[in-house]
Amino acid sequence: MISVEEATRRLLKKARPLGTEEVPVRRALGRTLREDIVSPLSIPPFSKSAMDGYAVRSADVAGASEKSPVELRVLEDVPAGRVGRHRVTRGTASRIMTGAPMPPGADAVVMVEYTKRTKGGVLIHKEVGKGTHVARAGEDVRKGQRVLKAGAVIRASEMGMIAATGRSKVTVGIRPKVLVLSTGSEILAPGRPWRPGHIYDSNGYSLTGLAAARGADARFLGIAPDRRGALEKKIGGAGRFDMLILSGGVSVGDYDLVQDMLLGMGLMRIFWKVRMKPGKPVLAGTYDQSFVLGLPGNPVSCMVTFELFARPVLEAMLGRRELGPARGRAHLLEGTKLKPGRRKFLRGRLIETEGRLYVRLFSRQESGVLRSMVESDVLVDVPDNTTVLDTGSIVDIVYLR
Repeated sequence: MISVEEATRRLLKKARPLGTEEVPVRRALGRTLREDIVSPLSIPPFSKSAMDGYAVRSADVAGASEKSPVELRVLEDVPAGRVGRHRVTRGTASRIMTGAPMPPGADAVVMVEYTKRTKGGVLIHKEVGKGTHVARAGEDVRKGQRVLKAGAVIRASEMGMIAATGRSKVTVGIRPKVLVLSTGSEILAPGRPWRPGHIYDSNGYSLTGLAAARGADARFLGIAPDRRGALEKKIGGAGRFDMLILSGGVSVGDYDLVQDMLLGMGLMRIFWKVRMKPGKPVLAGTYDQSFVLGLPGNPVSCMVTFELFARPVLEAMLGRRELGPARGRAHLLEGTKLKPGRRKFLRGRLIETEGRLYVRLFSRQESGVLRSMVESDVLVDVPDNTTVLDTGSIVDIVYLR
């Protein structure tokens, strides 16, 4: 058995970014940016009003109050999308709407709530300093500034930023094609009548969802029984893929056929078995320059090994800067005793109290308890020689969400 770090190192040594494609910004959510975004203009491109009110010279309204208002002559209305025609000079103001360009000569905006229109003018009931309620040109982004770096995941805010620079299209990484196959003669497809001795497939759904959530073009191949011919038919007819993920059949039982079948088809093995719990019987290899991962059949083991091994490879293919789940530290709410031997990844829920992070371990840590993944936020990463985790101790965590 090899360590988690060695297994990850071997995989990433072979992982390479795939190609790129250009997509409309409106369809870029969740994609991986493969170019730096440099703004060709300042944002905002001109100084504008941040409020509805009156554009004034701050010197003209110094000392203005409810009891002692200042009256100014109104030159014009300046709505958003229109440039004012008149310069604001001493004793004058322009009525202005939010987002409209500041007229020349004005250096502040008085909110409409502190004004009262008069015949031909306006009474100002509050003094304002220079720059009040004015969004200055370039205060968000300067012309020529890099606003996003290649490798970032495009979220809604990144979509907005790209669009704000005037771009309608953006270069992103091609999504890896991931095929997911569940194996086992005991596995039933959801929707079919239950039969004694059988269980419904959960791994196929979990893995397809995880791969899609990490940016892949994921497709479920279905279920293959524990027969070599059935496995070969499913894989042989699947077409091109960047990664094939199988669940189940990778241990050493009489009906665990996956590894022998894959080796017979030409799999070049990278490793088999990792010194961890849950998830020891992990198989990884390459087949015709594509990755193949055989993950354990127990649902928790399956999901944990995906996050630790499949996820960073997929993210490397996408060209992301940060690979694998985020990590951190938290205080353990309740201690526990452990058997030494293998590195453990315990499921737990994060709790934040008074600015400090705590983690409560899920009550059952068996690898078949899928509910532990549903109700947990993190994995607690425990070194292999640990026998006791004390209450309040600081532990390493791996974020699941």
